Amino acid sequence: VVSLLQTIAGFFKGPSGPKCSECSSTIIGDVCPNLDCPLKVTEWLLRWCSPEAVNIPALGQAEAEHLAGLRLVLHPGELYELGQGDWDRLDGVSAGQLAEIHSQIEDSKSAKPGALLHGLRLPGVSGDLAKRLVNEFGSIDALRDAKPKSLQEIDGVDESLAFGVRRWFRDSINRQALKKLEQNGFSFNA
Repeated sequence: VVSLLQTIAGFFKGPSGPKCSECSSTIIGDVCPNLDCPLKVTEWLLRWCSPEAVNIPALGQAEAEHLAGLRLVLHPGELYELGQGDWDRLDGVSAGQLAEIHSQIEDSKSAKPGALLHGLRLPGVSGDLAKRLVNEFGSIDALRDAKPKSLQEIDGVDESLAFGVRRWFRDSINRQALKKLEQNGFSFNA
């Protein structure tokens, strides 16, 4: 009976192994799988704000870490919905820097769809490939609806990458990010 109970209890145990230092999720293959992990959110924000994406240089590493650490932002779409009270929670950000961040955030809404796609961090999709994908399909929406076979017709897209892109567009957090970006005035058309 005890053996049976131990076996049953083993089924309900979570995965074991090394834990992420930031969010305590179990590390899988040297990578934290938690998309809400502050480290992953920080990386996403930094990529989003990079010159190759929407170009918000005033929002740097410290600000991205703070936004992610306070869980004010889980994806770039939420960056455009922060209120003044949220921004006031960032330590060490002067009024001048905050004004510059706000100005650059507003300017970022005119970024081209290829740059947006690069900033959205689709796995395996470089800045160059992001531009080619948007140009080929005409919009991020059309790319979202593309079948893996049609994605594979693009030079540099193999079967694995095609399914990875498809999986990215089906993820609920990523869909939410796209929806918020669209609601905040971003154009997804090439």
